[in-house]
Amino acid sequence: MANQQYQSRVPKEYVVLIPLHKTSTINTVLIERRKVADITDKNILHIGSGRNVDFIIYKNSEPAIRDNEPVQFSSQFKVFMTDKQTDEIHQENRTLRLWFYNLTQNQCLSDAHEFIRSLFKSDEFPRDYFSFIKRLMELLRMFTRIRKIELEIQTINQNNIDIDHPIEQYVSRLMLYDNDYLSEMHGKNPQRYADLIKEKLLDLLEQAFPNPMLVNDLAKYVECDAQTVFQYLVELEDKNLVKHLDQDGQQWTRVIIAAEEEDTHKVILYKSIAELSSTFRPTIAIITVNYFEKLAVDAMIENKVTFVRHKAGESNVYTIGTIGPHHVVSTKLPLIGRSRTAQISTGSTTTRLLGTFQQVQHVFIIGCAGGVSHYTDATKHIRRGDVVVGYPNEEDYVYGIYEAEQSSEGYEFVSTCYKPKSFQLYQLMEPIKENYQQTNQTRPVTHKYPWEKFLEEGVQYLLSHNIDCLPPNNDRLHIKMDNGEIVEAKHPDQIKKDYNRPTIRFGMIGGGKNILTNDYLKSTLCEKCNVLCFDSEIDQVIAAVQGNRTESFMIIRGISDYHDGTLNKEWQPFSSLCAAAFMKTIIYKIPKPSRQNPNLHSNSDHDEDIL
Repeated sequence: MANQQYQSRVPKEYVVLIPLHKTSTINTVLIERRKVADITDKNILHIGSGRNVDFIIYKNSEPAIRDNEPVQFSSQFKVFMTDKQTDEIHQENRTLRLWFYNLTQNQCLSDAHEFIRSLFKSDEFPRDYFSFIKRLMELLRMFTRIRKIELEIQTINQNNIDIDHPIEQYVSRLMLYDNDYLSEMHGKNPQRYADLIKEKLLDLLEQAFPNPMLVNDLAKYVECDAQTVFQYLVELEDKNLVKHLDQDGQQWTRVIIAAEEEDTHKVILYKSIAELSSTFRPTIAIITVNYFEKLAVDAMIENKVTFVRHKAGESNVYTIGTIGPHHVVSTKLPLIGRSRTAQISTGSTTTRLLGTFQQVQHVFIIGCAGGVSHYTDATKHIRRGDVVVGYPNEEDYVYGIYEAEQSSEGYEFVSTCYKPKSFQLYQLMEPIKENYQQTNQTRPVTHKYPWEKFLEEGVQYLLSHNIDCLPPNNDRLHIKMDNGEIVEAKHPDQIKKDYNRPTIRFGMIGGGKNILTNDYLKSTLCEKCNVLCFDSEIDQVIAAVQGNRTESFMIIRGISDYHDGTLNKEWQPFSSLCAAAFMKTIIYKIPKPSRQNPNLHSNSDHDEDIL
């Protein structure tokens, strides 16, 4: 009996929860590892069972030990929740403070990042207060180098909720294609409904461009009657955003240039490819997928003329002009995706481009992508406005399509990767890369890299043509959970970012539908394979480029969101310009053609000073 009593008094390590402070709006608790000998203590409220047998919850703050040690890591984030019954938005500000055992600063940051990453797993993020506490206790048990956690939850009064909360942002973008939501808006707010339908029509025409769309097809997509759709299209046409192609107004397309640009940038409807291939011989092709990516690339081109053909199944848009001493051609592919139709269309359009202009030696694939966030290390955190260059890994791959498959060890990644046959563009870029990495942190404020000058010129060009391309004020890190909640985390670098000096990063670019919606898998892939961003899957474009025996290509992405570059229209114009500006810098480094047109001239001041 005495021996049994002695055994019950042997201290055993538990994960304990101690309430520290509670008011009507603030609740603070401490979670720590602690050796407990007496589990009959009257101050113990609950002892866990089953797999949580090592959990103890105390009634009050009496067992707390104040050691006054400085916090080693702190993270603050907001959680936005929508009450499904009342549609009211609730906001909580949550602050985590972490203390570690004897670790270096870098070890603390590394463990903190893994901890936050695990907490933010979209399929496991706890919905209610008690589940959140339980999740923190489970994670503390997993992360053995973390000694204790302090959690402070502040409930925000309904009148003080962040007026710039992201719920509306997600509604206007992600919910644009949610017909249930649109139907709800039709009854609640007719004006909001009309604005959303017009925005969706514009988005559909931008995706399809250069292919036109019929009113009846648009009506099916927006689940609206054709007469109303026609009325909305006329309103958009009055703003010079769309135009009809036939006399009875049944066929519509997106306008490719602003009215202010019509005097200097001609648009010509052509019928025969022979008209182009016999007259123009560009050596560089630039491929884009989204509408604003095409505008950004064209802002970098001088002496330009755009040729358009609107024909079912064979629509094309080619902008031909010069960048420095080089003839270039830019194009926009119609809707891209994984459907069989989309893949055939994308491949055939790319093949048609390279078949028409057979002098093309280099291909640039330019546009937006979604960055991979890092919660503690600013040097690894990809932000909107950054530029990612698809850069060869140890096996020389620059792009990959990834799928995550569950295994006994969690997840394993299956990939199909691509690399150019010729690395001439990367060899030309290497001095630029080395110079940037050596001087970026120490250069004077007044010093501008060539791409920063090109970016400045591109912004001014588009603004002068009434196209809004300035970086938005709102650059918040939002994570959407599977349960519908939205978490806003702080960027690890709190210094105000100068978006006119974009950060340039070099690494793999990826695609993969079953990874895009899972931030945990994306950050895991980033750490394992140095995949820095994800786009809307361009493997069929690369396959068509390689199938046409074009040996040299480079992919450059501007970061516009944390998904795949397609969600955030507010950031797409500026982020596309960032990518296009860096592309222009590389093109200036390409040796001049041996047979140069004597009439070719450039209006740029940068011909002689590219690094």
